[in-house]
Amino acid sequence: MSDSSPIPEFEHPEAAVYDNPFLPSFHLIDSPQGCTGLMGATLPLVEMIPLEGILGWWFYGANHCIGSITATAWTAKPMRLLFTAQRQHITLIGYGGVQRFRQASRTWRCTSDSCLLMASEPCSMETTFSSAVVFSLSEERLLSTAMAMGGLEQKPPDWQRRLEEAHGWTTPADPATPSLQRALRQAMTTVSQLSGFGRGLLNRLNLDDQIYRLMAAMVLPELLQERSLDRLVQRQRQGRDAFDELIDYIKANLSQPLSLTLLESRSHYSRRALQYAFVERMGCTVTHWIRNQRLDLARRRLENPQPADTVGSIARECGYRSLGLFSVDFQQRFHVKPSLLLRESRASSPGSLVGLSPTDPGENKSSPT
Repeated sequence: MSDSSPIPEFEHPEAAVYDNPFLPSFHLIDSPQGCTGLMGATLPLVEMIPLEGILGWWFYGANHCIGSITATAWTAKPMRLLFTAQRQHITLIGYGGVQRFRQASRTWRCTSDSCLLMASEPCSMETTFSSAVVFSLSEERLLSTAMAMGGLEQKPPDWQRRLEEAHGWTTPADPATPSLQRALRQAMTTVSQLSGFGRGLLNRLNLDDQIYRLMAAMVLPELLQERSLDRLVQRQRQGRDAFDELIDYIKANLSQPLSLTLLESRSHYSRRALQYAFVERMGCTVTHWIRNQRLDLARRRLENPQPADTVGSIARECGYRSLGLFSVDFQQRFHVKPSLLLRESRASSPGSLVGLSPTDPGENKSSPT
């Protein structure tokens, strides 16, 4: 035990098998109703069911206040717990045995070297003979803590989504997180060691803020990478993000093939997130917006041609490999043949041909500057 407090003599000696930092404060609860009452102060617990029957089942545990966080620590015989949805995230640190969370269609396994942060959806947990510490974290506070750690004024596009998802960390499998997990476990040990001084001291130490900061860094590892974080801060100070940089890249490369795979790689968006971002910010799909940009560029070139320009050369400069497709797309957007516009532009003074009016969605959406 890392805690120097004496271990009490339990009615069930096996309760002291696992190295839970709160073990010295544990007391026996031998009914599911009493267990539900204890854990209900921490979690949205609906029901607790002993898996091996009520006879011979026992639960040793205690609640500890860590500032705004109430943590429940336990060592118990196998049980099943059912949780309802809430705006907070169940967080579990394993100290022995196995806890299996089931949420939606996925199962998360927590052992003595693991830590889980569950989504705010309904879930269930089944345990072996096990020991753990569990508490709930506010999604809003996790986000505000992460932004404060990063010195950010605007929320990065994917942070909300990532904080809403479930996460699991196992020390050997995640080389970037062992130090964070050790710090999180050390925070639990510190709470146990100082609990005898009363709640006031723990509140003044702001250990709950430390827990939020550690969990934010585990969910958003870029907070640990100064280079990535500095780039993010600089973009935000300029009012820019990864989407703005992608728009700049597209505009500078309209003459080149622009596949969705290439754009995913450039932006680090998934294909689904990329499509969603364009619909939300530009009013149309990725391919639709790129086509409109190419056609707008072609119109400007046709209205102000160079002596050697042809419809074919301008189409190629705007990323079209098929002259026929270019002609069809141009006429659908501007209701005039590109060859006619080129002829009129050369026959008259420079300027736009009156009467050209875009009809596709997205043409009135201004791109980020």
